[in-house]
Amino acid sequence: MDDVQTLISELTVEEADEQIVDTLERIQRNAGVKGGKPTVIRSLTSLDPIVRHFGLAPEQLTQALDIVLACKLDDTTSRRIIKLLLPRHSVPEMCAIKILGALGKKLSFSIQASLLKWTILVYDIFDSRTKLQQLYGVAFHYLPYETLRLDLQIIVGKEPALAGLLHVYKSYFPDLILAPLTLTTQTIFKCPDQTTAEKIATLQTKWSHTAPANSSYELNGSKDPISRSGAKRQKLAHSSIPDAFSIYRKGADDKALPLSQITSLDALVEHIDTLALPDQLASVLSNRLLQHVLCLQPSHSIVDRISYWLGQELMDLWYWKSKSDATRARLTNILFKIVQVTKMIKDLLPVMENFLVPYLRVWNGVDHQKEIFTLLTYLRPRSYEDLFTRFLKPLHRLFYLMGPVWKGQLILCYTKLVQHWAQFKWKDYLEIGKDPRLSKQGSEELRRLFSELSPNVDYMQSVRVFIRHVDSISGVALEMEQDHVAVQHAVLSFFDFASNLTKKNNIPIAVIIPEAAIIYRCFLSDSAMAISRICGIVYQYKQAYEAFEEEQQLQYELLVQSQMTSQSGDAETMTTLPAPLEVPGYTREYVVQFNSFVMDICNFLWRNRAFNKADKNAKGFQMEPETIAHTKQVCMDSGLSMNNMLSVTHSTAFSGFSARFLKSLEELDDVPIEKRLKAPASAKALKDMATNGGLNLTFDEYRIQYLDHLEEKGFEGISQFLFDCITNLLQRKLQSQERLRELKEQQQQRSQGSQDGSNDQRMQNLSLEQPSV
Repeated sequence: MDDVQTLISELTVEEADEQIVDTLERIQRNAGVKGGKPTVIRSLTSLDPIVRHFGLAPEQLTQALDIVLACKLDDTTSRRIIKLLLPRHSVPEMCAIKILGALGKKLSFSIQASLLKWTILVYDIFDSRTKLQQLYGVAFHYLPYETLRLDLQIIVGKEPALAGLLHVYKSYFPDLILAPLTLTTQTIFKCPDQTTAEKIATLQTKWSHTAPANSSYELNGSKDPISRSGAKRQKLAHSSIPDAFSIYRKGADDKALPLSQITSLDALVEHIDTLALPDQLASVLSNRLLQHVLCLQPSHSIVDRISYWLGQELMDLWYWKSKSDATRARLTNILFKIVQVTKMIKDLLPVMENFLVPYLRVWNGVDHQKEIFTLLTYLRPRSYEDLFTRFLKPLHRLFYLMGPVWKGQLILCYTKLVQHWAQFKWKDYLEIGKDPRLSKQGSEELRRLFSELSPNVDYMQSVRVFIRHVDSISGVALEMEQDHVAVQHAVLSFFDFASNLTKKNNIPIAVIIPEAAIIYRCFLSDSAMAISRICGIVYQYKQAYEAFEEEQQLQYELLVQSQMTSQSGDAETMTTLPAPLEVPGYTREYVVQFNSFVMDICNFLWRNRAFNKADKNAKGFQMEPETIAHTKQVCMDSGLSMNNMLSVTHSTAFSGFSARFLKSLEELDDVPIEKRLKAPASAKALKDMATNGGLNLTFDEYRIQYLDHLEEKGFEGISQFLFDCITNLLQRKLQSQERLRELKEQQQQRSQGSQDGSNDQRMQNLSLEQPSV
């Protein structure tokens, strides 16, 4: 056997083709001839290794197929020949037409089934589909007959392939009445012969360098359909997405305008109702014009046709086919295109949610990570139980296994998901004060392109619990990854948006603050970015609290007024006020906890009272007394003060900014180097420096200017927080600005006087020099 393989491998393609043709002709001459069967068997035996090494050229495929269709061989021999129909390059379209034409004739059912399976295997590498696609009408001819459809389903039962096929036909004929179909992995058409498919793919790759120069097919099953110009197709790497201008459906309306004649959006809008859409609606993935059609005309028929093709393609690449570099690359490419379409139409095709559910259960978290995270951000709002079971739970399992960057990307993904949910005008469509579920109007108007929201879901509860979920994993991520900057940035980004949900996004839910550990860890960070952003987030939450309480008070007053008006005739009832409005999760203890954040941050940053617990609402970041005592002793041993160790001028994160800003002020005021401050800025240090002839500036004035400086550097969170939370700080800022303005005027006057004296001297010099000139 090894000797035979060696001899075959030494053949040239031309020599192999000559032997293949001679052998096929010998089989054809002896087929059906009395006493010719042994010759046919010997010929097939000699032909087998040659074909498996070289494959068959297009004309040889046609010749071998003709032998089978002639019905002169027994089924066993015919099946052997079908197994050798391994194309080296493209497959002639006429092969498929001949097979379809031979159905129901002399061929046995098993041979017909084998030929149809082969047609499916090589469908992507036909040299053309123009004539083949014209035969769909023949295949669809008997579908309107309900008895035929029922007979099929009664005989075969709930056969997944049959159910899927009938529903594909329904996307072309919406009037067909079929049983409901749930799209699962069982309803996808799997590859009929994986072994043969792999052999064909190997041959295609092996002999791709011998393909004709004008060949119009793509190897490895990634053929691009016929273009409208008939020119050579542009090859899309690892993609099998159809062309939008391939073939158009022929409807009853002869005045329908082909998509190829639409040259502008204005023309699209004008002819949207009479537009002839292509058969290959899956080309929506690569055609922007067709994406606009989908937005303007999202009919169930169109969406179903796209979904069936897309579901089949995705499950075929991921579930059925072997995990090779080629299939992974094709899956990446198609997911990338789906992401582009999703971003454009701002909605997720329903079939993609059905794909993501089983995919996430076995996902390794790495493959196609960017595409998967992007698609997840477009999930439609739903109950939290459904969201967690289908999507959050498998991601939560991965969360503990992945690194800090992955954790950060997941939290950013959740941030974008909430952002997309916030785009709904919830307040306009909820039964405010009656029921947190959608009103009848809301269920009709809060509809995206492909799905409407259920009126029986408490969506505000879903948002609240989802924020709590992200809050929980954020604290865990910061702890596990030791405040890694990627995690820190993602957590702060999430709560930066969440803090504005009620105020800027007008979502009627209670303010949901992050857990104490997140605020404490971010504030005690050595990163100026983290400290400023957490201060800005607490400031935004404070603003949201105040706005929320005003809204609640207004609603309560309106409720009281309406009840008093409706019961004006009953004096006794008028004295009975309604109970205050209850908001889920919004309690007095909740507000006290938030106030402790505000007081602690003020004590640390500004008041130089770090870890103080004596002030109202102050909790010293809930530090244990032993920890505070140990910290105080360490500071004393180092000659430092624990009270200001985390202040805006002395902390590790900001001391460098403070020193450089103070130096810039001294340089601006021309303070001699020997009189400049050598220590961190403090009330005593600045007072001593002014006494010694240095910069004349109080500590409060310095800090106010320093806050403005930090805001210019991008740390506006700190200045926003302090100016809002320190009662008289804004007034002091105005006074400092007035004093600074006066000092600048005095400095300008001194400078002007000096400049005038210099000009007088130059004039005198000039007048002295003139005589010599």
